[in-house]
Amino acid sequence: EPPAATFATTEPKLFRSAIIKFHEVSPWFAFPSALANASILQTLTLDPSRHARSLHVVDIGVSHGVQWPTLLDALARRPGGAPKLVRLAVAGGAAPPGPFSVAPPGYDFQSHLLRYARSIDLNLRIDHTEDLGAGSVALTVGETLVVCVQFRAGHGRADDRTAFLRSIRELEPDLVVLSEIDGGGGGEVGFPAGFARNAELLWTFLDSTSAAFKGRDSGERRVMEGEAARFLETAASEGRDMWRERMATMGFREEAFGEEALDAGKALLRKYDGNWEMKAAPAEAAVGLWWKGHPVSFCSLWKPHRRN
Repeated sequence: EPPAATFATTEPKLFRSAIIKFHEVSPWFAFPSALANASILQTLTLDPSRHARSLHVVDIGVSHGVQWPTLLDALARRPGGAPKLVRLAVAGGAAPPGPFSVAPPGYDFQSHLLRYARSIDLNLRIDHTEDLGAGSVALTVGETLVVCVQFRAGHGRADDRTAFLRSIRELEPDLVVLSEIDGGGGGEVGFPAGFARNAELLWTFLDSTSAAFKGRDSGERRVMEGEAARFLETAASEGRDMWRERMATMGFREEAFGEEALDAGKALLRKYDGNWEMKAAPAEAAVGLWWKGHPVSFCSLWKPHRRN
């Protein structure tokens, strides 16, 4: 029996095929990506002075490029015209590694994205950086800066998480999108409770992925499920209340999603299995993704309290 495939051990062509297929059949990552993209567009639309400015997106996520064609397409079609430059800074190394974060050696989404941007007449530049120091993320005066953190902030020790969020705060971004697994619990828990929480998360992933692939086995499905088994090796995910507390301590205030983002989320979920649901309570700014009545993840928007 060969060892279970993980992202790092998969051949790049199958890896790319697996993540694209998974986006098509499951909203696990596609849903928070859609909310993030709609919110980035909204940030540009709400302030007309941003229309012609550069857009700079710092990507600390697990989409390995799959999130961005939809955003690029929407930017190219904007009534006010596309930004004069779209910069994508891929900063995967800025956060501790976790499940779904490590691509196999030889995988390159940059050439695909640049080719796509040229085909829709969009000026795209892609940079890679290993940390978020202001020298590493080359900031330009007047650009709109968005930091998109998808399922990457919750790994490592508590002080790693704090240092990571502080480095984001120091960039003074216009918007931070934070998506995380919703562990439902409070802060850090002991090993037995943490392992049980992770086992439940893995079960949810396997159950929803089996439904997504309609029970059929495939190489793509095996890659996604093999990587998901790494949930059992990580710190138990925390609830959204812990993240709210942590972000507030760092000097961020939470923002509500706009109607267009919520509509985009609802429209996207209709494509998938009926056991998925979106939870957006009036009193809650964050939007939750649930499977069979249990929370899976949440997506939230944050802006820094401006320093005087």
